Amino acid sequence: MQNTSKKYQQIKPYQLKNGTTLFRFTIYLGINPLTGKEETVTRSKFKTVKQAELAIEKLKFEFSNGLNPAKMLKTYNQAYEQWIKSYQVSGIVMSTFSKTESYFENHILPFFGEKKLAKINVAMCEQFAFGLSKKLKYFHHIINYASDVMDKAVCLGYIHSNPFKLASIPKEAPHQQNDNYLEVEDFKKLLHVLPELELKKQCLLRLLMFTGMRKGELLVLTWSDVDFDHKLLSIHAAYSYSKYNEGQNIGLTKGKLSHIIPLDPTTMNMLKEWKEVQKQQLTQLGLTRKTDNEQFIFNNSVNNLLKSSYPNDYLNEAIQKANIKYITVHGLRHTHVTHLVEASADFFGIQNRVGHLIKNTATHKFYSHATMKIKLNTLQCLLDYYKEFDIE
Repeated sequence: MQNTSKKYQQIKPYQLKNGTTLFRFTIYLGINPLTGKEETVTRSKFKTVKQAELAIEKLKFEFSNGLNPAKMLKTYNQAYEQWIKSYQVSGIVMSTFSKTESYFENHILPFFGEKKLAKINVAMCEQFAFGLSKKLKYFHHIINYASDVMDKAVCLGYIHSNPFKLASIPKEAPHQQNDNYLEVEDFKKLLHVLPELELKKQCLLRLLMFTGMRKGELLVLTWSDVDFDHKLLSIHAAYSYSKYNEGQNIGLTKGKLSHIIPLDPTTMNMLKEWKEVQKQQLTQLGLTRKTDNEQFIFNNSVNNLLKSSYPNDYLNEAIQKANIKYITVHGLRHTHVTHLVEASADFFGIQNRVGHLIKNTATHKFYSHATMKIKLNTLQCLLDYYKEFDIE
């Protein structure tokens, strides 16, 4: 049995008390650029010379490729700059990009930014996670972003592995059950007070309550999106603010899904009435009504896009009149979905109505253009459900 290495003289045999022969080595790798000191390592307990030779090859490779001066001096900030460029063009909306950027500016970069990637270890990752858990109730998404940058550093060859993968991360507090929705009785009370509001507010809130659409989608609706003959509403765009949009804040809907949904007769009649009243109001204000393709259904005082806080204000006004619990505008969306589920509406019909992305590829191909029968049945399930509570 070979007990010496022709390739590495540093490999030496040694015997255990029971007579077993093993192999060990001490080898010089070079100057560590971070410390400026000579790097020498010792390894033992190899059963064969071949195993010891492979261990030396691995150590030399890692040192020359992962611990060279250029890569060892890379900082977390430098990896982040590469990651954020890719993230910005990954297809996310700019409002999401701005929110993510704020996570880095407020939490991640102050801790990791100037640190050398090669020096970031498991203990540091755990220290970061623990500190974050003391400041925030829900923090795992921020840790995931911090880890994503380390993954990018691995891809760029700056480091060999991501220390976050081995870190022990504190658990988040259980997410509280979402109660940002209205039970049917409170929904009925809210609907009952709408006639006490001016027509534009009535129409806006009714549309949110009976479609579950997002606020950003509602704000950009134009009259060309309403098919009065077939009682249909087209949802294909949304308002999303970001400092990076350069004023172009109208884009695709969340998930980039366009969809057409049927509306109930009462909502359609209210829209038809509001369309005429809006014309009169614009004339009285000396403003020109735009074409249906450009005229926002819900305009501001100078006939431009309605301020995004106004739907919240309208809802708060109605909630106070109805004397019911506070919910947000997005809570009306949760309410719509909850009531559709309680009405036993078709699952895919619900997803299509509120513009949810269907994850399963094969299912998505089949349902992406849900038949009008499914859409009408989904609406009818809801209306039948409300009829039990004398709601129309």
